[in-house]
Amino acid sequence: MTTAINEDISNLSVYPNPVKDVLTINGMYSSAEIYDTYGKLVLSSDAKQIINVSSLSNGVYFININTKNIITVNKITVAK
Repeated sequence: MTTAINEDISNLSVYPNPVKDVLTINGMYSSAEIYDTYGKLVLSSDAKQIINVSSLSNGVYFININTKNIITVNKITVAK
């Protein structure tokens, strides 16, 4: 498995950032997992365009987006 750490992958877009309640992911992917800065999984989702992140506290998170055999890591900020 290959891990890509990148803020902008051509076939995926994650917005808005900072996010308040709803994170949008455009592109083909199989699942997404959101981790806090300590590496704890705080939210996971199957592939869907909109992810509700209103349950997360303000702060910085890392979202791992799983495509066919690549995990793309994006940094997101939750600010309410």
